[in-house]
Amino acid sequence: MMLFKLLIKVFLLPIILVLFVLRMLLKIGIELSSIVVGGMMLIIFGCIIYAIVQQMWPSMFILITMEVCIIIVSLGVGVLDWILQIAQENLRTFMKS
Repeated sequence: MMLFKLLIKVFLLPIILVLFVLRMLLKIGIELSSIVVGGMMLIIFGCIIYAIVQQMWPSMFILITMEVCIIIVSLGVGVLDWILQIAQENLRTFMKS
């Protein structure tokens, strides 16, 4: 049983490395794109306010849809990072046992 567990740990090392690399690339992508995405969201929000003031309702709905899509993508990336973190922590605890 001890040999089997050691063999599994050896095979899990590359998986842990791949998870680490994916997580770091995801974090770098989030940090670099946050400035651009935040600015774009601010501009779209300003356009939404302008569309409301000018009573351009179809344009406002399109802009709100764009804003919601950006938020959903940002949320999805955050959830993916969280899932990768949980997987990495679970594999680390298995390696320590």
